[in-house]
Amino acid sequence: MDTGRAIVIASCWLSLALIASVYMVVFADKLGDILFGVFLPIGALVVAGLTVTFFLTSSSEQDKH
Repeated sequence: MDTGRAIVIASCWLSLALIASVYMVVFADKLGDILFGVFLPIGALVVAGLTVTFFLTSSSEQDKH
């Protein structure tokens, strides 16, 4: 994997962690339901991060062949 793709993946996960932590700080006292208030939004961020990661790593593998 080249350096550019690694930087994109790292910055994606860093921004997702920042968004999730700010979300939890802002909405921690306002959340009524743990499933839809925490696990669904944070889980959606994790799925987005995994999608970006696997897309970029698979496209880098295809470029080598």
